[in-house]
Amino acid sequence: MEKDNAKRLAKNTVLLFIRMVIVLLISLYTTRVVFKALGVDNQSIYNVVGSVVIFFGFLKNALTNATSRYLTFELGTGNREKLRQIYSMAINCHIILAAILLLLLEIGGVWFINHQLNIDPSRMAAANWVFQFSLLTFCLGIVQTPFHSNLIAHEKMGYYAFLSILDAVLKLVVAYLLYISPVDKLISYGFLLCVEAVIIFCCYALYSSRKFDDTEYIKFWDKGIVGEFASYSGWSLLVNGADIATQQCIGIFFFNLLGKVANASLGFANQVSAGIGMFVANFSQSYKPQIVKSYASGDNDYFHKLIFSASKISFLLYLLVAVPIVANVDFVLKIWLGDYPEFTPAYIAVIIVYFLFDSFQEPLWQAVHATGKLRTHQIMIASIKVLAIPAMYFVLKSGSSGTVALGIWACLNVACAVSRTIYMHFLIGLDLKAYLFKVILPLVLLFVAAVPLPIWVAHRMGSNFGAFVVSSAIAVTVILLVGVAVVLDRSERSLLKGVPVIGKFIK
Repeated sequence: MEKDNAKRLAKNTVLLFIRMVIVLLISLYTTRVVFKALGVDNQSIYNVVGSVVIFFGFLKNALTNATSRYLTFELGTGNREKLRQIYSMAINCHIILAAILLLLLEIGGVWFINHQLNIDPSRMAAANWVFQFSLLTFCLGIVQTPFHSNLIAHEKMGYYAFLSILDAVLKLVVAYLLYISPVDKLISYGFLLCVEAVIIFCCYALYSSRKFDDTEYIKFWDKGIVGEFASYSGWSLLVNGADIATQQCIGIFFFNLLGKVANASLGFANQVSAGIGMFVANFSQSYKPQIVKSYASGDNDYFHKLIFSASKISFLLYLLVAVPIVANVDFVLKIWLGDYPEFTPAYIAVIIVYFLFDSFQEPLWQAVHATGKLRTHQIMIASIKVLAIPAMYFVLKSGSSGTVALGIWACLNVACAVSRTIYMHFLIGLDLKAYLFKVILPLVLLFVAAVPLPIWVAHRMGSNFGAFVVSSAIAVTVILLVGVAVVLDRSERSLLKGVPVIGKFIK
């Protein structure tokens, strides 16, 4: 069984790797075209207006976590009747949530945009149109969640990869239509993204309804399942809410206190970090179902082994992409955007450090979700994360730079990582000594060995293509050599052989 799981994990990793490369390349070009079409002012308005909608995404994320966990858990136990009931109730609950949020945001969101945001009066009408389209897109995303979760729970990564590529291609089409549109660019962008979301929603819904007999939708209502969802989602809500509230407050603080340039810089920095995170996210999509299923089936040995292995490989994959970009950030931004807002490079560096810790911590928080025992973990982590909001507001109000504010945010994430690791000893019996010597110390050695040299080489050679090639080659070589020799054990090396490009370096 473990061997079959490893083979499936390797296959899914390959599919998601291919998907990630294609999506990333298309997305980078799409962002450039959109930025040129919108300009700094419209881009800044879109970022801040969209943040009003995304702010409520923590409600969606909380219910998404519950849906994904319960679907995957029941697949692990083999209870098909309960699985069908969970799936049907997930669809019901997401439809209800979308309707509630649509009403709340129509009332509160419109007021907030028109009375609390510092938007030029001449662009207020366009901002309101964008808000309406963003709200419809957001609600479609909520209703789409059970279909997406069903796809991942069944580990159908081939079709998931196809839909992700289709999504990226459609966004490229949107960018082209935006570029030639004679209508207001900001309004056109919101409308076209909404149409694109409708197409993707239909693809997810049709595939899920036709391909999975064990999750056929039935007319079913069970208050008990609603209670399970509510309890699980309620605790999940704490950390999701803290994350989204913090990130959206950062955007609003930067817009109101530092101005449009800082806000636009933050938007591009977030896009770069999200692009890098795709490498880890693709890998995590392949192992998350197996973490839940192994816990549900009582296979504790594989459960703990997978946590250790996924933590190390996730960190390694993150460094492979992050180090070349950080070392050559000015060159990358120049190729990507041409002219770019001045604070973007510094913001990128700090945000990458923030998510560096998430890269190897994600298997641990997936293990928390697998147990279903969220209360203590969520209270602890959310309490630490929300401290960033008053801290960042205070330093920005006092005249500090955006880099300092983001640095505080990153430091608090380090505190979350330490607290979570210690708590996992009590929740799942994590061997802290083994985790320290088999995961943390090897990752520290990898970081020390792999990061300084490429940055130094790129700095000495200047911001040019030659520096990018040389420093990137050094980074990839050192990361893979040290990763294989120091970080990975034999079984993990075997798994990583299935990843294109990387596998060629592993004997």
